Amino acid sequence: MSISSILLVEDHADFAKALAHILEGKEYLNVAAIATNAEMALEHLSRQKVDLVLVDVSLPDMNGINLIPLLRQKYPALLCAMLSGHLSPEFAQRALDAGAHGYLLKDDVEGILEGIQQILKGEIYVSKEVRALE
Repeated sequence: MSISSILLVEDHADFAKALAHILEGKEYLNVAAIATNAEMALEHLSRQKVDLVLVDVSLPDMNGINLIPLLRQKYPALLCAMLSGHLSPEFAQRALDAGAHGYLLKDDVEGILEGIQQILKGEIYVSKEVRALE
């Protein structure tokens, strides 16, 4: 299996560090960088190609729902997934409508890993807990 690079866009340092550690523990994933806001994410992507961007829904200055269409416009082939603490089918639908390839709940590490694998295969993934509410 080839190694997929990830840009993590997350403003909560402790969560970002913990998630990056978990992702780096998988031999098929590499966290290329952690951006704490939309501007940093866009700047990073102008310098380095990644396979997947994990975007927190709540970011300073520009939220993830607004960032994803911008990313998709600038980099149409870029895979994007929304990271969220909101157990809400409405939030998930907004993320997908914005161009996200997935909606991953922050408190479900196994779901995040499963979602990343599915999204990297070209599929759309919504966390099981959210799908159960639909």
